[in-house]
Amino acid sequence: MSDIDKKRSELALKASHEGIWKWSYTTGDIYYSDLMLELMGCADQASAPHLFEKMDSIFHKDDHRDVQSTLDAFLKTTGEETFGTECRYLHKDGNVRWFRIRGACHRDENGKPTVIAGTIIDITQRREAELKLAEEKHLINLLTESIPVNIYFKDEDSKFVMTNSATAQKMGFDHIEDIIGKSDHDFFDARHANKSRQDEVNIMETGEILIGSLEQEFWDKNKETWCITSKYPWRDHHGKIKGTFGVTNDVSEIVGAQNRLVEVADIYKKRNAVYEAELKLAEEIQQAILVKKIPSLPREATKDSIFSASFDITHIPMHGLAGDFYEAIPISDTQMGILLCDVMGHGIRAGLIVAMIRGLITKEKQHAASPEKFITNLNKDLSHILNKAGISIFSTAIYCVVDTAKNTLSMANAGHPLPILRKDSIYSLMTPTLCKPGHYVTAPALGLIANSAYQTTVVPLDDLEEIIFYTDGIYEVANAEDEELGVMNLIAAMNLEKVKSESSIKKLIKTARNYARGNQFNDDVCLVSMSIS
Repeated sequence: MSDIDKKRSELALKASHEGIWKWSYTTGDIYYSDLMLELMGCADQASAPHLFEKMDSIFHKDDHRDVQSTLDAFLKTTGEETFGTECRYLHKDGNVRWFRIRGACHRDENGKPTVIAGTIIDITQRREAELKLAEEKHLINLLTESIPVNIYFKDEDSKFVMTNSATAQKMGFDHIEDIIGKSDHDFFDARHANKSRQDEVNIMETGEILIGSLEQEFWDKNKETWCITSKYPWRDHHGKIKGTFGVTNDVSEIVGAQNRLVEVADIYKKRNAVYEAELKLAEEIQQAILVKKIPSLPREATKDSIFSASFDITHIPMHGLAGDFYEAIPISDTQMGILLCDVMGHGIRAGLIVAMIRGLITKEKQHAASPEKFITNLNKDLSHILNKAGISIFSTAIYCVVDTAKNTLSMANAGHPLPILRKDSIYSLMTPTLCKPGHYVTAPALGLIANSAYQTTVVPLDDLEEIIFYTDGIYEVANAEDEELGVMNLIAAMNLEKVKSESSIKKLIKTARNYARGNQFNDDVCLVSMSIS
């Protein structure tokens, strides 16, 4: 290998944050690179332990046997040419770090290893993020699977597209996937199946909900049961109805024992209320996680800051668990990262994706100062999870870093609406002329294409009085004629607003509500404004 190639290899390994080790198996000597020593918490070669000897003092008690077993199998004359493992290393500072160890060896003519070399990378942040994400997913699954009611979503043809295990078991299946694609007509006779279909058609046509309906279910085999059902319109992120979802509770035993249907209805309305209270709790937890106030910049008195920035935020979920959210990531006394996301859909499904993205944000905070790295890694990780789970869903996002010391606002956009700017008391949509190097770049939404390339756009702060980030719920409201407001009409109406003392966010909300049919939003709304002075 030439000196140039060697330097390139060293730079590549350094950039990948991987430590290098080399073990002369015949002599027992082991060599560590400087980055390897740093990862192990050792000052030099002499103070570093042999990585593959006395493993019980080097690796976690639950891991060292697995590491030893993997290594023993590799060292056999019939072993593979490479090996790998992930384990917890007992660091010199007293903490536990997760390491990913990879190795390959050279063997003599008898298959005996002579020299073994490999790399180590610290994967602690990734592991911690995975554990947090898994716990949030477990909590949501625990909620839906522990409630003793049937929960289900149906498409426009009243066919099941999602249920909990209780619903599948009621219909005689051991697995949820067995019920998907079927309808009530596959289980009940026409008396109940036809009524159920008619109720759902009415909900989809009118948008009205069905609460606490006491129903008699007639099965194909002359079996009769009683249940209490609540059904709702299932809307997409544009507010368009795409089906129904419902909660059904079997009350056959009580009806048979008491034969007092009115009392049964009251009892199980309360039980349904418990479920709704649980969903309300999940919603409150989701809201509690949101930062209620973003601190102004600079965070401390500093002569390095040229400008100051203050923030205003509003989050209005349409109902239940929201798919819109924001995050504020403090970077330094003069830098703040702001992320705004809009996950497709609503309810438990969108709430689960929100929980996933929150877990991934924790993992990627090390790249918070670089919008393109932050968004690129967030998309790659989310795409991997969704692809592995077989879920087709996405989230638009915009991430910016304001730096009051460097006079810059850096942004990366993943399919999200362009920001609204205020300059000289006039509102306008962001245009390419403000951006450096002269264009505003958007790329696909998060979760669609794993290898999407995102770029950073820079706007000088002295070109701004205020910049407003928003989700599409603020301008996709429709009037009585079903005409959508649209972002340009929203901006035009803002410029006609006479009340100068109101904040921009209050003006946006008032303008949208005044236009909307019934003064109501049909989607989640999330707004974050940043004022520069």
